[in-house]
Order: sequence, then C-alpha cells, then structure tokens
Amino acid sequence: MFAILRKKTNATASNLPPRLITPMAAALLIFAAAMAALPWLVIKADSPPDLSAVAAVVIDQASGKVLYEKNMNEEHYPASTTKILTCLLALDNLELDSKITLPDYYVNVGETSIGLQAGAKQTVEELLMATMLWSANDAAQALAIGAAGTEEAFVEKMNQRVAAMGLQHTHFANPHGLHNEAHYTSAYDLAMIARAAMDNPEFRRIVTTESFVIHKLNGEDNYTVHNRNTLLTQYEFADGIKTGYTKQAGNCIVASATQNGMQLIVVLLNSANIFDESQELLEWGFANSQRSLLVDANMVKASVKVLNGGRSEVEVLTEKALYSVMREDETSNVQEVLDLPDSIPAPIHRGEVIGSATYTDESGYTYSTNLLAAKDIGRYNLRLVVRQSFQSVWQVFVVPFS
Repeated sequence: MFAILRKKTNATASNLPPRLITPMAAALLIFAAAMAALPWLVIKADSPPDLSAVAAVVIDQASGKVLYEKNMNEEHYPASTTKILTCLLALDNLELDSKITLPDYYVNVGETSIGLQAGAKQTVEELLMATMLWSANDAAQALAIGAAGTEEAFVEKMNQRVAAMGLQHTHFANPHGLHNEAHYTSAYDLAMIARAAMDNPEFRRIVTTESFVIHKLNGEDNYTVHNRNTLLTQYEFADGIKTGYTKQAGNCIVASATQNGMQLIVVLLNSANIFDESQELLEWGFANSQRSLLVDANMVKASVKVLNGGRSEVEVLTEKALYSVMREDETSNVQEVLDLPDSIPAPIHRGEVIGSATYTDESGYTYSTNLLAAKDIGRYNLRLVVRQSFQSVWQVFVVPFS
C-alpha cells in the first residue's frame, strides 16, 4: 500500500521562510498525489496474479486440494496435455523395455512427429520419451496400439479411467490431443489426471528428462528428442509436466513444482504466456500456502482389544506422515477420526493393517493413513503362557545381575 507521511510542525505559513521548489521535487509531489488518488493501484501480496488464461487451477498434489481456480470446471480443448493420461495408461499396461511393432495398416497422424512408419519397432521407453518430451503424436499412437491393440480400444480405456476417477468434464477421442470436437476436458479434471500421474515414479522421471536418444528410429539412424517444457530450465523448482497447442485450444500447460516438501500442480488452458503465468501462479501458491504436519509416521494413536491373544490389547501406529496444505486465510481447525474395530482376534502380525486415521480440514479436504499393529501377538495357549512366564522371571531375577 502506498501512503503519504505527514510530519507535525508548529510553524505557520506566515513565519515559514520562502523555499524554492525544484523541478524534481515538483515531479515527486505530483507523483505522490497521483498515487494517493488511485486506490486501484494498491496491490496486496496475497492476491493471485492476473491471468490471460481462460481457465486455470492450482492444487496441492498430495491431497488434491484446490488453492486457486478460475473457471476450473469449464470444458475446453486440452491439445497435447492429453498425452499425460496416454503416458500413465501406457506405464500401467506395458513394460519399459518391451517393444511395440506398428502394424502394416498404421498411418502416421502427422503434425508433431518423429516420423514413425508401418512396421517400425521401438521400445516403450523410447515411445514414452518421444510422447512426453517432444510431444510426438505418432509415438502416442504407437503406445495406444501397444497397450490396447488399437487406438479406438485405447481411447475407451482413457474414458474408463477418467470415469473411475469421478471426473465429469472430460471426454477423450484420441491419445494425442489433435483437435476433435468430442475431445475436451477442464482445468480441474486435467489437474486430477496429472496428480495421479505424478504418483508414478517412472512418470516423474520421464517428465523431468532433458533429452533422450531413440535408437535406430525406423531401423535406421538414432534420433534425439528434447524436452519442450522450458519451465524446467526457467524455474528452479519446476519438475514437470506437459505443454500443448492447437489453434482451437490455444497454448496450454500442466506444470508442477516442489518446494520445501510441498508439491503444487498448475493447469492453464488457452494462455497467452504459459511459462511466465504458470511460474507466477506456482510462486503465488508457495508464498500464500503453508504445509503443516498433521500426524507423524509411527505415532501411537490408540489401543485395540485383542481376543484370545497372549496380550489383552495391541497398540496401533500411523503408517505414514500426513501434511496439510492450507491457504494463509484458513485456520488450522482439523478433525481427526479413527476407524478401528472394538476388538481383533489373535494372531496379529506386526505391521498388519488394523484401521485408519482420517483428518479433515475446514475446507472439507481429507488426509488419511493406515493404522498398523505395533507388534506380533500370538494366540493364547499353554506354550505361550510358559514362554511369557519364563521371560518375566528372566527380566526380574537374571537381567539385573548380568
């Protein structure tokens, strides 16, 4: 906020000595007066950046929590950001070192391409790198054929996956993103697809790769593909994911960055400057959100009664640490719910899942972890009674003197 400071004085206008106003001083006074008269120039540090993008969203990767949105459920063309799901499904259905041979009927869809021809035989990893780094449409076609037999069957898998994820504003018509009236998504749906993909370690490795050599493309010379996502070199915390462009979709990006253990995903659809705007939005997200520990790993949360066991109860521990990401205007009002049985029969094995702990913040977002048995507990029998009695005697009478 701009402000003009006034210094108190006891002097009056009649006894002040005459003073010349220099041109520089006059200009400063005019500038200060102009600033005071223009309240719309006041900028708040927590205001999100102005975006040219027609739709946008920022989410926390760990929870899927929305930290910022602009028309996030509007349906738009995604262009090559489509390939995020293509890559994820290929990783789910194919081995990296296996080879895909394109059938005789194969026709290269063109546009951005590595020039694949009918009969070409390339590894899945090579095709994944070409798809995600170079945005090669023919490589995406090849992955679809390898994973499902035909492109049409693969597109069915794509739509089945988004339906299973509960995404309501997405329908795919091809594996590459070239324009089709029936091929659309929303900023929110695309962020959720990217979130699922970033859970896959191989996917994360691929989208941060700078360049990759495809060996003997079409059985001939090697071909090197380079990552076209320049945000990776522009922004030090960036770690993905995919750009896209068609005339109908405009410039699009799904971007990811990680800072101090917090990973954010940004989606911009039809933006005039995808790299600068995505960086500004990521920086805003990191500056105006905080990551708080809800519960640490291996923390005792409760005890559960054991039936027919060598012990009467077993402690349960959290499987993993949970962190919430909250905007600065939110309070840390979080509810904990433990889902545990009243009792559990022996035998029980250490690390066995007994229940779960769920934490819900004031925005309704949930964070969950399994609750695991802290130790082994065998069934109650004579051998167990004798062994425990011997251990007790040993601890009382032998250990103190050893």
